[in-house]
Amino acid sequence: MQARFRYPWLPVFLADFAATTLAYYLAWCLRFHSVFAHGMYDGINRLLGVDRLGSMGWELELFYLAGAPRIILLLTATLVVIYALRHLYAGRRLLQPRMVAWEVIGTNVTALLLFYAYFYLRRNTFHPRSFFATLMILNTGFTILFRAGADRWLAWLRTRGMDRIRAIVAGSGEWADRVTALITAAPHHGIEVVGRIPADVPGALPEAVRRTGAGMLLLVEPQLPVSGIMEWLDKTRDLDLETKVLSNALNVVVDQAGIPSDRIRGIPFLHFDAPSRAAHGYWIKRGISLLLALALMLVMSPLLAVIALFIRLTSRGPALYVQDRIGADGEFFRMYKFRTMVLGADEQQEAVEPLNDSVGGLFKIRRDPRVTPVGRLLRRFSLDELPQLINVVRGEMALVGPRPL
Repeated sequence: MQARFRYPWLPVFLADFAATTLAYYLAWCLRFHSVFAHGMYDGINRLLGVDRLGSMGWELELFYLAGAPRIILLLTATLVVIYALRHLYAGRRLLQPRMVAWEVIGTNVTALLLFYAYFYLRRNTFHPRSFFATLMILNTGFTILFRAGADRWLAWLRTRGMDRIRAIVAGSGEWADRVTALITAAPHHGIEVVGRIPADVPGALPEAVRRTGAGMLLLVEPQLPVSGIMEWLDKTRDLDLETKVLSNALNVVVDQAGIPSDRIRGIPFLHFDAPSRAAHGYWIKRGISLLLALALMLVMSPLLAVIALFIRLTSRGPALYVQDRIGADGEFFRMYKFRTMVLGADEQQEAVEPLNDSVGGLFKIRRDPRVTPVGRLLRRFSLDELPQLINVVRGEMALVGPRPL
């Protein structure tokens, strides 16, 4: 039986909650009981030409102390939603540690801007803005520190036999030997290789899983074609296995679609969650994406109408460009974008092929002559992707996640 945590995201969540709680009370102490902080805030106020940033009387101090549990829960809920959208609770076992510092910084800046926007729209002058700025700065530092501590604690537990997952290696060449040796020498990843099978016999996987109780497949065959990889993924989907795939054929997928991956000697090691685990957070993420997409469509409807009008007035053809794409479940869907090229641009691709700046099967031209002046402006600020909110509402895409192929 595998000693795996049922909720692999829980240690990181607890670290985040502890960071927010500590940051809140430390910010409270600095704002109301620190001579140094008072002098710093007064200096900033004078520099900005602001007399005061809200009343600093005992009422405000008492409000933040008595309301601490409620405010901490609100902060935690806001941060958790943004962290989840950034896949910071994925709980994936990556051989190459993921750098989360910039993600944490971006999340806290986003949360701070949301609170400031709320204060502005409510015309709220009661809350000192400096308190929340101090709080989020402290929270950023504590979160990065506590997450690093949680990772070290998990690594320590895994070296002692806890939170481990059994894995089967599919492959028989040099790379399979190298990956097996790498994982065996690094028990802190929590992956235990319990068997090997040839990469050209996907049918051997069910019996190997039944015999070993494995919960992960490591497909290590750099020259395996995409068709062979898909055959293996069908098997792992049926068996509800986490899967890592080492393949030269998927470089483009990693770079363009943003699928989670490690890299070993420059070759991508893609990670696919087990279907049962991926489904746990699907409806939460789906609900958040739906609500945000509907809100954005409502707020941006005037901008969408103006962009569509400009496209129609400046070039011949429809305002929207529709293209068939492959979603996360392998199903085709129609993706919507604002049209940024002249009508019939797809038929002209062969003529501009010599201008292609990319390699590896991609087609990208830095100064594509088919792009209209309005389209160039839309692409520069990614405004051409706004109609994809329709796909989000329809459940074909998510606001944050891998891009469709």
